[in-house]
Amino acid sequence: MAAYLALQWGGRLMLPSHTQVLESAEAVALEACRLIANAAQDAIRERSVFRLVLAGGTTPARAYHLLAQTPQDLDRWEIFWGDERCLPVDDPQRNSRMSLPAKHCYPIPAELGAEQAAVAYAQTIADKLPFDLVLLGMGEDGHTASLFPNPSPPAPLPQGARGAREPLTVAVFNAPKPPPERVSLSVEALQACRQQLVLVTGAGKAQALAAWQAGADLPIARAVRADACLLTERATLTLST
Repeated sequence: MAAYLALQWGGRLMLPSHTQVLESAEAVALEACRLIANAAQDAIRERSVFRLVLAGGTTPARAYHLLAQTPQDLDRWEIFWGDERCLPVDDPQRNSRMSLPAKHCYPIPAELGAEQAAVAYAQTIADKLPFDLVLLGMGEDGHTASLFPNPSPPAPLPQGARGAREPLTVAVFNAPKPPPERVSLSVEALQACRQQLVLVTGAGKAQALAAWQAGADLPIARAVRADACLLTERATLTLST
């Protein structure tokens, strides 16, 4: 059974208002599968298309595997990615290798190099906003997508769609984990959606989750909206006392 939490620090909500603590990573993947399927049905019924941004990671991958075994109108899905490693197209470490059998997929062309790929992908997604659902994960250092703590200044990129004040993508050159060159959606792009779904599992992420809960200035805290849905497991959650 899920526990629903409203976690506050000094009167201010730190984790999203809709946070569920489930028994295991498998339970998180199952619930994510259900929520993604529901969001797809709603979007297709209302707008005839479902625009989904994928996250990397073991638990999201399990959710995608479960989704692929369910009846979905995948011809009406449009798949995007929150970030990508600058590796050859066929490299198994590419996030684009983790996908769904949808008809319309828009991988980040990271094989072009971080700066060129970031510019190209900003143009790709400019007319696709808002996304219907953005999936996010979190690393042990509190990073999300390829937005890391204390990054080097990103390369300047063109402005986002429809007069947006911030760019939609970020070229990353010195990521603290390999490969150093990556492309990420910006905070603005990750928040330009109807729903956010955040999946955080594993005991190794407990410290980062506790820091987020306590108000630390982490990339995950900057990227996730207050109205997002966070799914985590008991092994990950450390409650402040």
